[in-house]
Amino acid sequence: MLSHDPKHGRWILPLIIVAMVILTYTFVNGIEPAESPTGEPVDPEPPFPTTPTSSTTTIAPNIAAFLVTLDIFDNQLSSFADQVVNINARWDSREETFAGTRQAFEDLKVQLDQWENDVAQVDGVPPELAEGHVDLVIEVSDLAPKVDDLILGLEAPDDGTLRRAAAAEFAVQAQEVADAIAAIRDRAMNPDAGTDEPPAEGETPGEGTTTETTTETDVSA
Repeated sequence: MLSHDPKHGRWILPLIIVAMVILTYTFVNGIEPAESPTGEPVDPEPPFPTTPTSSTTTIAPNIAAFLVTLDIFDNQLSSFADQVVNINARWDSREETFAGTRQAFEDLKVQLDQWENDVAQVDGVPPELAEGHVDLVIEVSDLAPKVDDLILGLEAPDDGTLRRAAAAEFAVQAQEVADAIAAIRDRAMNPDAGTDEPPAEGETPGEGTTTETTTETDVSA
């Protein structure tokens, strides 16, 4: 007669634990990775970027503040250029009288004279951008005289050719001012650019000394 194990339940618990482990492993491996809105799988922990070319450019606070000032100057310049275009267009279409057009040019000249002072006397110019700021002031100072040419063109007894030519010259000068602003921005973002000194007279770029070559002429008979 076979004897019965009085504690037959002691071998059931290990089987249950093994079954739970197998089920858990199967369930975890069967889960699909989360998808992005575009349908591509998203890694739960994207790898840290290790690209050697990646870098962060840090701009000094005073330079960053002056870049904001340059943005203001750029917007003001665009406004002045638009005024010239609009004043001329309104006169060409006779939406404005001669007196009103002349007064509009006079008002613009006053604005440009004041703007020239504002640009020249602006506070917080970083020392490393001072040279570019001087160039900007010089270019800005040439705008107001262009308005005088516009007034002369308006008063000229022709078909408007002189006035339109003066408007074109104003646009060219406005672009010179915009280029001066862009040059300061480039200098601020690339402070090390253009710092190499030109080679001294008689030197080849990349060399600090010159080599003299003496040619001897054989004068023997």
